[in-house]
Amino acid sequence: MIHKSVVTGVLVSKDDKVLLVKKPDGVGPYAGMYLTPGGGVKTGEPADKAALRELYEETGVNVTDLQRLGFDDAVTANWKGVETHYIMLLYTAKYLAGDLAPTEGDDDHLAVIKWFSKEELQKLPLSPPLKKLLLSLGYLS
Repeated sequence: MIHKSVVTGVLVSKDDKVLLVKKPDGVGPYAGMYLTPGGGVKTGEPADKAALRELYEETGVNVTDLQRLGFDDAVTANWKGVETHYIMLLYTAKYLAGDLAPTEGDDDHLAVIKWFSKEELQKLPLSPPLKKLLLSLGYLS
């Protein structure tokens, strides 16, 4: 089993929508489910810097007010199908600028990058870690 540290963030727009990404069917981890944008921390890279980089790489947006929220972990298959234990460093941030489109570093591709209202979040197939996080932040009922 692989052990991997990742950063992930709940990005919130000025109108209180949450930015989520969705993996295509057949691409893990959490294929076909919605996730918060994020990715791996490079060796020697500070976690906060990794969070800003990964959020930009996956979504094309710049953020402000990056706040450390805590951590979570999960065991699931990675994007190559290898069972992986993820340590997820969780952040919140606010949208600053940019258009929704992945930039460099999209090694497992995204089917959707989109803002969702609290009402829309209730109906989405959310990854188990995201569902737990959104419940704790009051975005799900």
